[in-house]
Amino acid sequence: MTRPGSGLVLARRRFLRLGTLGVGAVGLGALGFGATACSSGTSGQQAVATELDYIRPTDPEVAAAEAARATSGATAAFALAAGVGAVDLGGRIVNTWTYGGAAVAPELRLSKGDRVRVSVDNGLPQETTLHWHGIRIRNDMDGAAPVTQEPIGADGGRFEYDFVAPDPGTYWYHSHSGLQADRGLFGAMIIEDPNDATGADADAVLVLDDWVDGLGTTPDAVLAALNPQVAGHGHAGHGAGPAEYTDADASVAQQITSAGHGDSVPLGGMTQHIAYPLHLINGRPPNDPAVVEAAAGQRLRLRVVNAAAETPYRFAVAGHELTVVAVDGFDVQPTTADTVILGMAQRVDVLVTVRSGAWPIVAKVEGRDGYASTVLRSHDAVPMSNPDVGGDIPELNGRLVAESELRPAESVLLENRDVDRDYRVELIQAGDRYVWGMAGPDAGRLVMKEGERIRITMVNSSPMWHPMHTHGHTFAVPGYGGLRRDTVNVLPGTELAIEFDADNPGEWMFHCHNAYHFEAGMTANLRYIR
Repeated sequence: MTRPGSGLVLARRRFLRLGTLGVGAVGLGALGFGATACSSGTSGQQAVATELDYIRPTDPEVAAAEAARATSGATAAFALAAGVGAVDLGGRIVNTWTYGGAAVAPELRLSKGDRVRVSVDNGLPQETTLHWHGIRIRNDMDGAAPVTQEPIGADGGRFEYDFVAPDPGTYWYHSHSGLQADRGLFGAMIIEDPNDATGADADAVLVLDDWVDGLGTTPDAVLAALNPQVAGHGHAGHGAGPAEYTDADASVAQQITSAGHGDSVPLGGMTQHIAYPLHLINGRPPNDPAVVEAAAGQRLRLRVVNAAAETPYRFAVAGHELTVVAVDGFDVQPTTADTVILGMAQRVDVLVTVRSGAWPIVAKVEGRDGYASTVLRSHDAVPMSNPDVGGDIPELNGRLVAESELRPAESVLLENRDVDRDYRVELIQAGDRYVWGMAGPDAGRLVMKEGERIRITMVNSSPMWHPMHTHGHTFAVPGYGGLRRDTVNVLPGTELAIEFDADNPGEWMFHCHNAYHFEAGMTANLRYIR
C-alpha cells in the first residue's frame, strides 16, 4: 500500500481545479481562518504534488474507459430545459427554477447499457450544470464544473450530455451548481435491468424533497443565515452566479435556521439546521398528493429517492411490510422492515404486496417535526376523503432496518483483494461556526492509478452525521459486509471505511451530500494519475 505525504486541506469547490495542497489554505482563509490554521505542508511536499501526471477529463484514458463499457446498442434521448416559472404546491404558488415547469423534473427511464443523450437548454439567469448521481459515467460528462466541463451559460446556453449507462438501478440527476438543486432542478433516472430478479410486477418512483424556495425565502438566503461569509463568496467557481435575495428573504431564513437542530438516535444526535416549511413527494405536498395506483395483490417495487438538500426521512407505507431489495442501485439480500431511513441522495428500493384499499405513504422528517406523504390506492378502492393523515402511521415506529444491517446480494459483491492505497480523512466542523471540511494528511492527496483497490476511512469528529458521496464510483462498505453504495451515512464520533476499484479514470468529487455542508466546505477530489 502507498500513502502520500501530509498536509491539511479543507477545500471549496471553486478551488478544485488547482489540485495542490495550497488550495485548502485559500478556501479557509476566505472563510475567516488565519493562514497558520491551515498550513499545507512543506514546499517539498507541494513540489511532489505538482510533479504528478494527472489524468484530465478530456484525456484519452477517459474515452478508452467509456469505449470498454458494454452497450445495449440502443440510444435513449431526452431534452431538458432549465427555466424560471411559477409552480403550484398544493395551492401555494411559488416562483422557482425547474426542468419543465414542475417541482420535480421528468423521470428519465432507459435500460442497462443504453447510450444516453440529454440536451440541456439553460434559460436560467445563472450558469448551470447537470450531474448524474450514482452513475459510473465517463468523467467529462459528470457535470461537476469547472473540473469536468465548463458551466452551461446563462440565458441561452446549451450542452449535450452523451454517455453509456452501464449499471441498472435507481439513480437521479440534479444541478451541480451552487444551491440550484434546492429549488426544482432534480429528477429520477431509472435504468431498468433486463435480468431483474426481484419478482416485482410493477414499479413506481417516489422522489422525496424538502422545499423552501418561494415560501418567504430562498436557498441562498438560508445559506447566508447559516454563514454570511460562505454566502458572501457566491458560487462563481462551480457554475452558478452571485446570490441575490431580499431583506424579507433574509428574515424568514433567519427564523427557519433558528428553530433547533432536531435529534435522532439512529443518526447519532443532531440531524439538521434548517426547519423546512414544506416536504414533497413527486413534487406534491400532503394536501395534494400524486396518488400511486396498483392492483391489489401486485408485488409493487417502490423506488424511493431522497432528493432533499438537508433532510433525512423515515419512510413507511401504512398497512404494508417493506422488503428492501436494493440501495443506491445495487441489490441487497432481501430484508423485511416496517420503516427505513434515507439520508440525502440515498435511494432505497422496497417491495410491497399491495393490499386492497387506500393507504398513506409517509416520509417523516427524521428527528424533528415535518413530513411528506402520498397515497397507495388499489384499483378497487375509493379515494380517501382526506389524504393528508398528518404524517402519523404506526409503521414509522415499527421495525427499523438500518443501512448497517443490510447485506449485499452475492451478484454485486466487490471482489476480495488487497488494498493498494489506504487513505484516512477527517470530517470536521470549524469550532461552532457553520464551516465544514475534510482534513488530515491525506485529504488533499487522494490519488490513484487505474486498476488499484482504494480504501478511504472517514473519521467523523464533527457533532453531526454526514451522507458522504463519491462521484463516478460505487463503493463497498467493509463494515457492512461489503454493502454497495455511492452515498453512505457517517455518524458523529465514528469511523467508517469504504473501498472501491479505480476503474473510471479522471478527476472526481468526494463530498458530503448535505447541500449546505457542501457549500460550506466539506469536499475533496479523487484524482487519477499515470
